[in-house]
Amino acid sequence: MDALYDFLKSLSLGSDNERWLAEKLLDDAEAHEKEQCLAPYTVEEIYERIRRSEEDFAAGRTYSSEEVHREMQEYIESL
Repeated sequence: MDALYDFLKSLSLGSDNERWLAEKLLDDAEAHEKEQCLAPYTVEEIYERIRRSEEDFAAGRTYSSEEVHREMQEYIESL
């Protein structure tokens, strides 16, 4: 990201273009955040998720707490 920022700064954009770019990036970020918001589930969707989770558990498709902790730590460090 720093390299991208350095490249943009090397373009010697005027303040109008810098403001336009900043607003465009903020608009895109806000739209992406809205997509990430959790929508409420219907009761049927909740039951289906539970059913699939129980199937995964019965089939051994699980993660140990150590694996989850490691993945979360890696994710946090990547932010």
